[in-house]
Amino acid sequence: MRKMICGIILVMIMISAVACASADGGKRVTDSEEAAPKVSTDLDSIAVFFPKLEGAQEAEWEQITLGSGDSRVPGPTDYKYQGYVVISDDTAEQYASTYEWKEAEPEVKFENIQERSGNWKYSNDFAQDMLQGRYGGSIWIDGNLILFSITTQ
Repeated sequence: MRKMICGIILVMIMISAVACASADGGKRVTDSEEAAPKVSTDLDSIAVFFPKLEGAQEAEWEQITLGSGDSRVPGPTDYKYQGYVVISDDTAEQYASTYEWKEAEPEVKFENIQERSGNWKYSNDFAQDMLQGRYGGSIWIDGNLILFSITTQ
């Protein structure tokens, strides 16, 4: 009887070890691999970030994992999204005439995107209109080029 119980315990320990090892597909992702920014040109994601933004023609943005980036730790993981969106000239003119803009100097540090210079302007009303929902941050504009730095909330 004692041998049978020891055998059952041994089998359970082996099953547990195999289950734990295969839970992550056998590959451990380090924090540095998880935190590496991801660069995208996906306009569909821009529509998710800014559902009211009109006239988006091109985009280049990066995703940065904030916090530990450890998928094994329970709780939310926040992300920072930052980049550029090119909007149509007509949309740029519409936004320029609809909102009151002030000169601004954005403090955005890109990790994998080439920084673009500009005569950036900021409008609190424009930011509030564009940043509805689960994102918070800032949006600047220069002609038909939009610069953004937002995070999940």
